[in-house]
Amino acid sequence: MPHNTPAVAVVMSTYNGMPYVGEQIQSVLSQEGVDAHLFVRDDGSTDGTVEFLRGLEEKGELTLFTGGNLGVVGSFIELLSLVPAEFEWVALCDQDDVWRPDKLARAVAALSQGPQDVPRLYCSEYTFCDEQMNPTGRSHLNLIGVGFSTLLYETKVSGNTTVINRRLCDLASAAGARDVYGHDWWLGLIAAGLGELYFDDYQSLGYRRLAASVSPTGGNFLTILRFRVKAYLQGDQLARITRQLNRFYEVFGDQLDAEKHALVERFVNGGRMKKATTPVRLRQIMTEEVALRVLFLLGKL
Repeated sequence: MPHNTPAVAVVMSTYNGMPYVGEQIQSVLSQEGVDAHLFVRDDGSTDGTVEFLRGLEEKGELTLFTGGNLGVVGSFIELLSLVPAEFEWVALCDQDDVWRPDKLARAVAALSQGPQDVPRLYCSEYTFCDEQMNPTGRSHLNLIGVGFSTLLYETKVSGNTTVINRRLCDLASAAGARDVYGHDWWLGLIAAGLGELYFDDYQSLGYRRLAASVSPTGGNFLTILRFRVKAYLQGDQLARITRQLNRFYEVFGDQLDAEKHALVERFVNGGRMKKATTPVRLRQIMTEEVALRVLFLLGKL
């Protein structure tokens, strides 16, 4: 690589990632226009993933960290704290996708156009693929604009597409993982609240959908509906979303401008009616916007 080629730290959290992790790693190491350094933290795999990764570490292809099972959020936040200080750019990486060759170069080009003393985040769309990486469709995450208000109660920042600058990495590392619902969502909130979030309509990777996937992303309407009813009405997901927003206000509230501070305070300290009548758009899809307002009135959020 030329001396002036941007160096990017790529952080990957693995958990029982065989047999697809090798293909993902190859797509990371084959990035064009950047010098990608892969840092992997295994979150307690039992399927041979660690042994496979150790073999690659011995070849100098990655740096491996191991430890107890922290879950995906805790594992990624810990990884951010382990990135050497000399890296100006940090990319998040899932264990079973395949990146386009220009993914990182495109992100760095966007992020470098602005001040680096504020948190900056790049994210994008992606291509849905089956287990053999045959394309089956594309994401449509950004319908009305991904910004601060539309990130308070919904995330459209997909971690597998995310690249951040050093400032954002340091802020997230210092805040830790307590009450963070989603690491990518958390990074998006910080960037949109205190700095800049850049959303690219480009499909930067192939998103492999496995039969055993927990997330319904890419599923049909009924699959997504069943998941949301179970997660939001029968589980503790709504309480976790509330705790994440409260934590954001606690850690970063005094760094927000007056308008954003007032908006977050309205949801942290306001009553049901005050939340339900907030005059800003909060969700990308109107039917979901209406449902969210009903949840406010019911006291679920």
